[in-house]
Amino acid sequence: MLYDVIVIGAGLSGLMAAEAAQSEGARVLLLAKGMGSLPLTTGCIDGLGYFPSISKIPLGSPLTAIAQLQRHHPNHPYVKAGGERILSSLAHFQGLCRAAGLAYAGDFSSNVLLPTTMGTFHPTCLVPETMKNGDLSLPSPVLLLGVQGLKDFFPLFAAENLNGLHTQGKISPSFRAEELEGLDLRGKAMNALNLARAFDNKDFREGFVRRAKPFRKEGERLGLPAVLGFYSPKEAWQDLQEKLDAEIFEVPMPPPSVPGLRLYNGLKDHLREKGVRIVVGLSGLTPLSEPGRLNGFSLGSSRKSPVYRANAIVLATGKFFGGGLDSDREKVYETLLGLPVKYPRHRREWFNPRLLAPEGQPFNSFGVEVDEELRPVDATGKVLYQNLFAAGGILAHADSMAEKSGGGVAVTTGYWAGKLAAAMK
Repeated sequence: MLYDVIVIGAGLSGLMAAEAAQSEGARVLLLAKGMGSLPLTTGCIDGLGYFPSISKIPLGSPLTAIAQLQRHHPNHPYVKAGGERILSSLAHFQGLCRAAGLAYAGDFSSNVLLPTTMGTFHPTCLVPETMKNGDLSLPSPVLLLGVQGLKDFFPLFAAENLNGLHTQGKISPSFRAEELEGLDLRGKAMNALNLARAFDNKDFREGFVRRAKPFRKEGERLGLPAVLGFYSPKEAWQDLQEKLDAEIFEVPMPPPSVPGLRLYNGLKDHLREKGVRIVVGLSGLTPLSEPGRLNGFSLGSSRKSPVYRANAIVLATGKFFGGGLDSDREKVYETLLGLPVKYPRHRREWFNPRLLAPEGQPFNSFGVEVDEELRPVDATGKVLYQNLFAAGGILAHADSMAEKSGGGVAVTTGYWAGKLAAAMK
């Protein structure tokens, strides 16, 4: 089967690459082992939260830090992309999500601080509309309202820690916490996914409003766990705000993330509606190549194995968790094509002995080197395959954990890799 573009990977960068290529008129096939890492994320798009990564003060503007990033990390994916590509990619992402009913607030010129369930703050630049009222620069007080039995949301603990930050002058609002009892999920387990599906139901929301009203004080914003609807979050969020007469926001929770799943499903459904073929659950892809060119993949190694061919390929398989990189005691390697990987040769330099060190773990920045057109290169800078592009976590030099840059890098490099790949059709 012949396509214009094959994308490998169903994370955010892979989905954006497929969308960008399809938007350019390419016939696109997306192949993936699994559903990617979006369900493990907050659903927010982190631009650049900290620079340098050891800084304890979040950046006010990711955009204004790009020049500094260029001086200190000239091979960072953001530097390869450039400011205009970053801005156009994120704008396209916002338009795409708006059309899918998943509007995102914010832009790359400023970070917003959101509360976490642990009572810390998270700097990010694009937030689901349902989270925007959680901005910690807003002075109005907040009631964190939990649900009895929901183990991943800790309102009392979070409120105590956030009030400590308020006392130190690091955030504007004060917090208090309450917990609702007796919510009926009709025999289903009390967890984020079941609760989100319950909030899609108008009758359930009516019952929630009756129970929540007595807890709220005049002038308070209301912070709720990020479970306000699985299929129709905007409707649930707006309905609750109207009935409770309050500004409401979702607080990101540990995985599985409902906002992350919403985004994954929204992008995947959009791609399928536009004609992108998506095949998830594959393993055993065998590359088909010739010198300087990657022609496609065989699903298996027998003569009867299905063969997928394309004019261009986008590699968006992630780092270690996504399976794009792996290691043994001697080396780190790229798992699908055997591409060269940028990493220190001495194993002791792969790790920081302090697990949660502010400067991060070195292995989080390992990856594949690319040129300005996002094509993988060898140690001398030679392009390995003229029709291969790489995007997202597989790229070297970005530590998304320490920098808080993962979503922005994925959207930017995925979008541009898709456009560049489509130009080869």
